[in-house]
Amino acid sequence: MFRAALSLIFAFTLASLAAPGLAKVKKEVKAHFKAWDLMVPMPADLDLELESEPMAVGLVSWYGPGFHGRRTASGERYNMHAMTCASRDLPFGTLLELTNLENGEKAVVRVNDRGPFIKRRILDLSYAAARKLGFHRRGQAQVEVREVASAELAAAE
Repeated sequence: MFRAALSLIFAFTLASLAAPGLAKVKKEVKAHFKAWDLMVPMPADLDLELESEPMAVGLVSWYGPGFHGRRTASGERYNMHAMTCASRDLPFGTLLELTNLENGEKAVVRVNDRGPFIKRRILDLSYAAARKLGFHRRGQAQVEVREVASAELAAAE
């Protein structure tokens, strides 16, 4: 009986030494990315035309560091330094011109995410958009929203 137990212990010891990869499971997570992987350029050479009537007027807020580099609802990585926004229902890629009603600052943003998830707010903006509109320190602002229509897209229709 003693000999059988000793043989079993020896067999288990030998088996554990034979498979070192199973004993040491190391999960490597690489969460680094390059800044240019996050950039989605807005077409600078497009002739943009504004819709005549504002589509909305309301409260917007911004989101940034906690979401930077994470995937958005559109699948691209969120870049807090890009001119983007989150909308509950506008199609991804829609270009919007926002005007801060308190200081008159304007910015063009592209919809690439879903939100905001607070009822009173109409859009969530990137940090860069909030900074351009001049409310990045306060966190929210009243804005007028107009859809930007591309003259090239309108001509194609």
